[in-house]
Amino acid sequence: MLDGKRGIRFFYEIETIEGFKGKTAEYFGYSYGFIKRIHEKEGYRMTDIQQFPEDFLCAPYHLWQHDGEAVVDVKYGNWCKLIQKRYPTVINGYGKHIYFHGNDGADYYFIFFTLTNGTDVEIAQFRKIGDEKWKQVMMKPEEECLTEKGPR
Repeated sequence: MLDGKRGIRFFYEIETIEGFKGKTAEYFGYSYGFIKRIHEKEGYRMTDIQQFPEDFLCAPYHLWQHDGEAVVDVKYGNWCKLIQKRYPTVINGYGKHIYFHGNDGADYYFIFFTLTNGTDVEIAQFRKIGDEKWKQVMMKPEEECLTEKGPR
């Protein structure tokens, strides 16, 4: 994902072999995150490396939070009352693009990446009105819609 002011942000998922102190057995550990690449006078470098542990044994669909379509339906439909019509999901490899037309007249699309264990992780949100270009947004339904101030 390109961020013109702060560089390019990359998504990664990694498998590592990990051990327990005092144990002779090892296990495979999974995590995912983001790495930013920025350009400086001397050239490019990686910065802002984030890493989140992945619960590999928690199969998807145990919770609605693991499925991109359910996340959009619950957070932006049920909580925010924003979805007028959700369109069919576009899947390309490990990427999921979920589009909907909002009750506010804007169009939205969300990008999710599917982890090795099948869990969908929300990567980015975009919004546009009419013929405008897509603009990246950062909506936080937990804060904006589940408060006394926001819609219920």
